[in-house]
Amino acid sequence: MKVEEIFFRDMYKQICLLTSARLVKKINLRDVFDNPPDENLDGFLTYAYIDGETFIFEIMAGAKTLGGRLKIFPASYKKSVKLKRAEVDDVELKILTAEYSVAFRDRVQMISDKISDAAKEQTRLIKNLDAFRHPHYPDDVVVYFFSADDKPELLWVRCLSVDENILTGELLNEPTKNFGCHAGDKILFGVAQLGEQNILIHLPAKEASLA
Repeated sequence: MKVEEIFFRDMYKQICLLTSARLVKKINLRDVFDNPPDENLDGFLTYAYIDGETFIFEIMAGAKTLGGRLKIFPASYKKSVKLKRAEVDDVELKILTAEYSVAFRDRVQMISDKISDAAKEQTRLIKNLDAFRHPHYPDDVVVYFFSADDKPELLWVRCLSVDENILTGELLNEPTKNFGCHAGDKILFGVAQLGEQNILIHLPAKEASLA
């Protein structure tokens, strides 16, 4: 399957094989290896995670398929090449079995220690948010903001934490109407039902305190 066909949570924190001659040609192998392999590569083994706000694949090794098996060329620990999901959406991806992660355990742990954010991790588990997530920035969701005239405005909000059913996020867009908040502010929001459809709505502080 191609990257664009796979939901972020299925790839998240997995060792993934990206196979693409175009991608191999695009990458400067000296940015990956101390001594680039002499053999032609078919793709890269990568570790998928969220770096800041962006879903990325960090290259762990080069890969070549031989007789149905993978030959692996470990990347340098001193070098780091990160591929944004937007750059590889059209690339074939295979999620590898756990045995492939053993060789990269230390490097993956270093990454995990660096990006650890327990509060955000809780929001990434909430499936009710999935329909509203940006494919390249999974922490960012579309939230409805309602004004007195009942004409909503759709704005992007970055999930920060959740407390029971109330989420806290950072407002990313500057509203065109007065909702009492601005881009960069922390706001509260939650899931509501509009007809037969679930939506995310902004919760003004007064409403949130009553929820």
